[in-house]
Amino acid sequence: MNAFNAATVESSVNLARWHEIEYIMSNSLKNNYFNMVYQPLVSLNTGSLIGFEALVRCDSTQYGVVGPDEFIPHVEQTGMILELGEWIFERTLSDMQHMLYMGLDSITVSLNISPVQILHGNVFNSVMTLLDKYAIPASAIKIELTETALIHSPATIAKVLEDFHREGVSIWLDDFGTGYASLGLLRQLHIDGLKVDRSFVSNITENNEDFTLCSAIIAMAQRLGLETVAEGIEHENQLHILEQLGCDIAQGYLLGKPQNLIRSINTWMK
Repeated sequence: MNAFNAATVESSVNLARWHEIEYIMSNSLKNNYFNMVYQPLVSLNTGSLIGFEALVRCDSTQYGVVGPDEFIPHVEQTGMILELGEWIFERTLSDMQHMLYMGLDSITVSLNISPVQILHGNVFNSVMTLLDKYAIPASAIKIELTETALIHSPATIAKVLEDFHREGVSIWLDDFGTGYASLGLLRQLHIDGLKVDRSFVSNITENNEDFTLCSAIIAMAQRLGLETVAEGIEHENQLHILEQLGCDIAQGYLLGKPQNLIRSINTWMK
């Protein structure tokens, strides 16, 4: 098979998968095949639980598990993220109310926000309405968005983030170091914290460049008065290095895998 034919076959396969994912997403929204899981965030100073990141999963009865790396870009490009996002907010804040009721009353929950939701939805009103509905203080919520989100209509993004900030909601940049955020933009948007991307953390013990990048990001954050989360921690030696570098919060399989609401509560109420 020549290169042209191979590219044509690959394109056809990708297009077929695209249509399949579109059907799965529509079907999953209609039949409630999505669910939320929660991955713990642990303080490196005290070793105690300080919060969870809310993560959406899809398990279709017909197609099985579809990974977020595949379906999230799809729902963002098709606009389905607007409907799915509303479901995520409702479910997560309902679950958080249950966490607070069960005694996890000093935690925060991080919500991932897509630029599509900011530019084409009413994400601020949606979240604030649900906080009121479930009697959850705004300070218990963290909004996470990626660096690359900041290049989409930055003035509009800044206005929505300012609205959240004014109400007491923290703003965090996810996957920091992989996008395009400038130091000026961090200041302009009043960012509260940075999440060091897992691609740097995974090789921090073997790769001098990754160690240097992690060290530089954490040191910069400290100078700017920002908190830091290192994500993707899987080994004790990674944890020790990040602790020595002054990272504030740890996240990863070493501390806990994403779990459903009941398992998350049971794990941390022991």
